[in-house]
Amino acid sequence: MSLTAALNTTLMGLSTIQIQTGVVSGNISNAQNPNYTRKMAQLTTPVVGGDPMAAVVAAIVRAAAPQVMQDYYDASADYAQLSTATDQARRLAEALGIDDTGGGQTPLQTRLTSFEDAVKRLEATPEDTTLKALVVQRGQELAKEINRLAGQRTTLQTQAQDDIRIGLDTLNDATKGVADLNAKIVSQKAAGMPTGDLEDLRDAEVAKIAGLVGVRTIVAENGMMSLYTDAGVQLVGVTAQTFSYDSTAGAIRSASGDNVTAGFSEGSLRASLDYLDGSAAALTSSDGNVGAMEKFFNQLDSMARNIADVVNAAYGSNLFNYTAGDAAATLAIDSSFTADPNTLDATRMGDVQQGMRNTTLTAAQINPAGEPNGLSTANVNIFGLVSGVMAYHARQVSDNETARDSAENLQASVEQKFRNLTGVNVDDELAQLTMLQNNYAALAQVMNAITEMFDEVIAIGR
Repeated sequence: MSLTAALNTTLMGLSTIQIQTGVVSGNISNAQNPNYTRKMAQLTTPVVGGDPMAAVVAAIVRAAAPQVMQDYYDASADYAQLSTATDQARRLAEALGIDDTGGGQTPLQTRLTSFEDAVKRLEATPEDTTLKALVVQRGQELAKEINRLAGQRTTLQTQAQDDIRIGLDTLNDATKGVADLNAKIVSQKAAGMPTGDLEDLRDAEVAKIAGLVGVRTIVAENGMMSLYTDAGVQLVGVTAQTFSYDSTAGAIRSASGDNVTAGFSEGSLRASLDYLDGSAAALTSSDGNVGAMEKFFNQLDSMARNIADVVNAAYGSNLFNYTAGDAAATLAIDSSFTADPNTLDATRMGDVQQGMRNTTLTAAQINPAGEPNGLSTANVNIFGLVSGVMAYHARQVSDNETARDSAENLQASVEQKFRNLTGVNVDDELAQLTMLQNNYAALAQVMNAITEMFDEVIAIGR
């Protein structure tokens, strides 16, 4: 090999080491960045005139584990869906006051017990007109609590609808981000420039989307990523798709107006859609998270109707007036008693108290076919029905929390596996940096030797 060829080879080697050092330094500086994957310089050895030259950098690529990444997206969708379902179940439980009891009675149970206590006291002292007024007052308080709960439909519905709208805004922003990064990646890839950092940014956007809807990705040779929901709705192709929420129909629509709700089968958006679903299929689902809000109000309706039926049957006429309603049923003490409590027949109070304790309700009375509510309680009295509703929602929160925590652990486990495969190990990078420094020093010595040889040749020529 000539001195010129040796010099060129040395210069190429120094340039290669310089690029490798930059890659390693970038890895070390981004070691704590959760959205960064390890970058690597791929080398090739060109041959000139039959002689191998120094290795040069053919490309800078990033560490990848596509199947583990897909597993992470799946785990993220499961965790986000269960986390949202847990929040929604907790809203219903908090509306009932389950989280505020400290193990005691909820406000509704307290009102029911207070009404029964007033009835028992009047039974013992039927001539006491003050106690008649107390029975009416306690009945009004019981009805007011049921009606207060029923009046929360709009608030609970609006919260869930806002969750969907916020989720879709995030989705639309993220899909646009993926489409914009697609264009940059394709452009840089065509120019032979590294695209690893841009791909990291794109993966971070996809991770946001995965929690909302669950995703499937397809990456073309030119670097463009196409993105779909688990159920096949395209999110990103050549351009990003945009979606909106039609609250009247309870549907997610594409920019063209198509109903794509069924295509959003995973993630936090699915949890909110399930929560608001009032269809017959949702209300008869064994999954408490499906149709949860409608089941909740059907349970309130069941309590109001059965309280009125049992008390009125025992009293022998209407003490409570129950009114069915599309939005929510209402319960009220009959207006004749609120106008004049003394018209209350005190001698019937014993029958009322016995009716509340001894009348057992069938499954059809508690969970009627026309208004299914998910309750499996049967052959209990009014107190058992109310307790059954409280237990149902306490259990729903607990079950969701358990499932959510398991999903969170799985997500963390898969993420750690991905990081182990694609993340930066600082010790390894420092060892690589030391080796590159040694190689650089060795090539520098070669360069000095070649320079001295050139000087000798020049001196001989003089």
